[in-house]
Amino acid sequence: MLWTRFLGLGALAIAAYVAAPLGLPRDIVYSIVVLATVSAFVYRLLRENGPDRRTWKYMALGVACWGVGDGLVALMQYGGGRVSTFSASDVLYLAGYLIIAVGFARAADENGLVFGLEELLECLVVAVGVGLAAWMFVVPGDWTGSLGSMLSLLPATVYLTIDAFLLTLIGSLYLLTRSTGVSVVAATIGTVLLAVSDFATYSRLDDVEPYRSLLPNTLWLAAYVCFGVVALFVPERPVTRIERPSPFRFGRARFVGLGLAVAVTPVAMAVQLARGVPVAQWGWVIVLSSALVISLVGGRMACFLGTLRSQASVLENVARTDAVTGLGNRRLLRERLDTMLATRGESDVFTLVVDIDRFAQINETFGYSVGDSVLREIGHRLVASVRSDDLVGRLGGDQFVVAMRRPPGRTDIFDMAHRLQFAVSRTMFVHDINVALDAAVGIAAFEECSGASETNGVDGEAMLQRAHVALTSAKAGHARIGLYEPDMDRNRHDQMRLLGELDTAIRDHQLRVFFQPCLDLESGSVDRVEALLRWLHPREGLIGPSTFLPDAERTGMLPAITALVLDEALAQCSALRRRGITLSVSVNLSVRNLLDETLTEQVAAALAKHSVPAHALEFEVTETTAMTDPVRSVAALTSLRSLGVTLAIDDYGTGYSSLAYLQTLPVQTLKIDRSFVSKMNSDDTDASIVRSTIDLARSLGVRIMAEGVEDAGTLDALRRLGCDAAQGFYLGRPMPAELLFDAVHKLDSETPTRLEWELARQPI
Repeated sequence: MLWTRFLGLGALAIAAYVAAPLGLPRDIVYSIVVLATVSAFVYRLLRENGPDRRTWKYMALGVACWGVGDGLVALMQYGGGRVSTFSASDVLYLAGYLIIAVGFARAADENGLVFGLEELLECLVVAVGVGLAAWMFVVPGDWTGSLGSMLSLLPATVYLTIDAFLLTLIGSLYLLTRSTGVSVVAATIGTVLLAVSDFATYSRLDDVEPYRSLLPNTLWLAAYVCFGVVALFVPERPVTRIERPSPFRFGRARFVGLGLAVAVTPVAMAVQLARGVPVAQWGWVIVLSSALVISLVGGRMACFLGTLRSQASVLENVARTDAVTGLGNRRLLRERLDTMLATRGESDVFTLVVDIDRFAQINETFGYSVGDSVLREIGHRLVASVRSDDLVGRLGGDQFVVAMRRPPGRTDIFDMAHRLQFAVSRTMFVHDINVALDAAVGIAAFEECSGASETNGVDGEAMLQRAHVALTSAKAGHARIGLYEPDMDRNRHDQMRLLGELDTAIRDHQLRVFFQPCLDLESGSVDRVEALLRWLHPREGLIGPSTFLPDAERTGMLPAITALVLDEALAQCSALRRRGITLSVSVNLSVRNLLDETLTEQVAAALAKHSVPAHALEFEVTETTAMTDPVRSVAALTSLRSLGVTLAIDDYGTGYSSLAYLQTLPVQTLKIDRSFVSKMNSDDTDASIVRSTIDLARSLGVRIMAEGVEDAGTLDALRRLGCDAAQGFYLGRPMPAELLFDAVHKLDSETPTRLEWELARQPI
C-alpha cells in the first residue's frame, strides 16, 4: 500500500537526516521529506470526491505554508545567518497551523460536519489553558513586558496553544467516531511530535538557536512523515460520527479535560506569586486568558441551552403529535377544543369520535407496519373530508377525533358524520386485498353537553368524554351514529356505580333468577320457562339485566353469573318435575360463554348435579352473539347439542346472520323478536315479517316461538299463522320461583288447546 511505502521511506529519511552532517546535506533530506508530504496531500486532494474534500484542501494548503516557512528558514540560515525567535517564517508557520486547525475543525462526513460548535468551543477552552501553562514555562522571571520581548515569546505560546487545540480535536474525533484507524493514530503521533518539538524549541532550556537544534528538527521531520501517512491512508469505510449524545450526558473525559483547563488560571496565578514575579508583569495575561475562557465557556453554555431549547421544542411537538399519523394527539385535541370553546361566541362546537370497525384484523393479518399505513391513509381521508380550519386528530388505537366550529344552524352534523363514515369505508387495497372497513361515530355538540347550570363548565376533556359516551351508544345501534344526550351520562354513572357493587351482589346472593312461562299453542300448556336474571338491589330495588350484564361481560364477572343462573334454573326445573309438572327451562348465553372452552363440561356437571335430563335444558343465543365468531360459536353449540340439550336463536330478525349461517347452526327453535310481534296487528310490515319468519321456520323444520305477546288479539293472530309457541306479559310476567308452580298450573287450566280454540271460532 502507498502509505506503508511512504512510512518506510520516511523512516529511512529521518535516519539519513540524523546521520547527515550539518548544513546542506541535512537541508536536502529535510526538503525532500517536506516536498513528499506536501505532494501526498495534493495527491489526496485530487483523488478526494467526498464531503471531506474541503478538509484536504485546507490540510494541503497548511502543510505547504509550513514547507515555505522551512524554505525561508533555510535561506536565512544560508551563509551563517541567524533566525530570530519571531520572523517571517513564523508568520507562515502560524498561518499553516491556523489553516490546518480550521480544516481539521471542518471535517465532514455524509451527514455533515463531524465537529459541532460545542466540541470546538470545548477544544478551544483546553487550548487556552495549555497556552497559559506554556506561557508560564517560556516567560522568564525578569521579563520586562516590552513589545519586542512579547513578540519574541509569541510563537512559543501560540504554537503550543494550537498544538493543544489539534490534540483535543483528535481526542474529540475519537470520542465522536470511536475510530482507532491508521489515520487517527498517525495524526495523534504527528501532533504530539509537533508539541514536543515546539516545547523543546521554546522552553529556553539553553541558548541554542531554535531552528539549528537537531532534536526539534528531527521531531518536526517525523511529524511530516506521520502527516503524509494520514494523507495517503484511505480507509475501507469512511469515518462517520456516531449518534450525538444527549446534552445531559457530558462524559467523564470531557468533564476532566475542561475542568483542568479552567483550573490552569488559578494555578498560574499561584505559581507566579510563588516565583515572586510582580503582578504588573503577568496580571494582564491572566485577565485576558480568564476573559477568553469565560467567553468560550459562555459560548459552550449558550450551545447547551440552545440544544435544550431545540430538544424542548421537539419534545413539545412529540407531546402534541401522534407518532403514527402525524395528526394531533389527545393533548393537542383537548387544548384546541378548549380554545374553540373559549372563543366560540355564538358558534356551535362539535366533537366527533370516529371508531374504526375490524381494524384489529388488519394488524393480526398483515402486521403492525401495514396497520400503521392504513391508519395514516384513514387520517388523510378524514382531513380531506373536513374544512382546513377543522381539527383532525388520533386518540390512539383505531379512534380518530374531528373537532369543528360552525355558525349556528349552518351545519347538519349527521351529514358530516355520514361523510366521515364514507371516507373510512371507501375502497382501500392492502397487499392487493380490498379491505372493507366501517366506522361508528359518536357526536358531542356543545349545546347538548352544556345544561343551564353547566354552561361554563364544559371543556375539551368533557367534550371528548361525552363524544365517547355517544360512540358507545352508536355502536349498539343500527345507524352507527350517536348524538350525546345528558341521560346517557347519567346512565353511565349509574352503570359504573352498579358495576362496583356487582361483586358484593354475587357474594350476598342479591342476584335472583325469575322465570317466565312459555306456552305451547298446540297443547295449550306451559312446556318450558325462561330463566331471567334480576338484581334485588338493597337501595334501587329490582334491576333488569340490561343495566349490569354488558359491563359484567367486559370485566370477566359473567362466568360466575352464568353458573349461578344455570344452577338455579336446573334446581327449579328439577323441583317442578318432582311436583308433577314436566317442563323444560331456557337459559341465555352470551358470546363470552360460547368462547369458554369449559362450557360443555360445566353444563354436563350441572345436569348431573340436579338429575335433570339434557333435553329439558334449552340454551338461547342471539344472532349477533352467534355471528361474532361463527366458527367457534358453531363448534361450541355443536358440542352442547351433543349432550342432548336443545338450542334456540333468540331475538330473531334483529341480527345480521345469513341463511347460510343459520343452516349451519344446530338449532331447534327460532324466537321472533318482540319488536315485530307486539305491533303485528297494527303494522302490516311487522305482520309480514312474522308471517315470513313462521314460513321460514316451517321450511327449515324448526320450532317457532313468538316473544312479546301482550294481548289476546296478538295471541289469536299467532294461532292463525300457525305459530308453535308464545311468550309475553299477556301469558305471564317474569316471577320468582316460589310463584311459578301456581302460575303454571293456572295457565295450563285456563288456556285452550289449538283444537279447542279452532272449534270455538267456528260458528254454531
